[in-house]
Amino acid sequence: MPEVKLPKPQSPYSKISNLLYASYLPKIINVSIDIGLFETLSAKSMTAEEIAVATDTDAGIMEALCDLLAVIDFLEKKEERYELTTLAQEYLLKNSMINQLQDIAMYSGSAGPFDNLLRALKEGGQQFDNKMWAGKEAAIQMEQGARAGAIQNVVDFVKTLPEFTACTKMCDLAGNSGYYSYAITAENPNLLAHVYDLPEVVDVAETLRRDESNKRVSFQAFDIKQNDNFGSGYDLFFTSHFLYEYGVNGELAAFFKKVNPAMKIGGIFVSNHISADTCQSNLLTAKIVELLTRAMGYPTHQLPRETLENALLEAGFESFTVKAPTSNLAFPTMLLAAKKVKDL
Repeated sequence: MPEVKLPKPQSPYSKISNLLYASYLPKIINVSIDIGLFETLSAKSMTAEEIAVATDTDAGIMEALCDLLAVIDFLEKKEERYELTTLAQEYLLKNSMINQLQDIAMYSGSAGPFDNLLRALKEGGQQFDNKMWAGKEAAIQMEQGARAGAIQNVVDFVKTLPEFTACTKMCDLAGNSGYYSYAITAENPNLLAHVYDLPEVVDVAETLRRDESNKRVSFQAFDIKQNDNFGSGYDLFFTSHFLYEYGVNGELAAFFKKVNPAMKIGGIFVSNHISADTCQSNLLTAKIVELLTRAMGYPTHQLPRETLENALLEAGFESFTVKAPTSNLAFPTMLLAAKKVKDL
């Protein structure tokens, strides 16, 4: 495809996406009623783990569900313990004379991503398929979604880094169809980008980009679980929505210690990920995304800034530059850049 100049949105797509995500709430609320969550909390406060035991459900998914219910004022969270709000006590408990359970049941929703939420709570999240993005339609959908502000946000951040104009070699890890690489290289005529992703994803990407006029982006088949190598000599290393699992399982520093030798001293690592600390206008969407993520079998879809910075420091990176999440984006992503200051 010919190189396309990125548009500059004049209105935030988050105003639409937040409404769309809120449409999932009836299904989520009714599942909470079905598993007896509100009845379980009717007499005392409990942790997510205790609620999970009492309702015979998955603890990780239950935690995400309770956090979401707290955002919509059905639960209150105090020191990791949840209790019912007055709103829930009056309208969501069977023994309340003014309960509205029958009315709420009429708004169940259907044919959505939470249709299997009850089964996920009872049986645990399904086995996550990391090849779900390998299809052509998925790649096109992801790129089109990113055009609604995410790509522009990344480009605006990267091109203001003082080191960017001198960069000549970039790694875009788990870069899918390379949409970030094409946008970033368009800002630096001397920059070559290498996009690493699963072989199935690379096959789709190369097909989609066959007629792309920008020939400074290449694709490399890569599977980190097979200890595949992602090259060396980079002065810019970029990854987007990839590090979540490493952040939650304690392996983030070990991952960055593999990135370190692939980069030059003074090279810049850039992360684009949903932050655990999001802006208030996107909070409900972030909590719904987290619940959906866990129900799909993936551990989390958020990465705290402190976790990211500590892991980078341990792996020889310093001098952080951060752009906080903005309410203009559909997903509250945080951008963080760090400079490699020493070899390990």
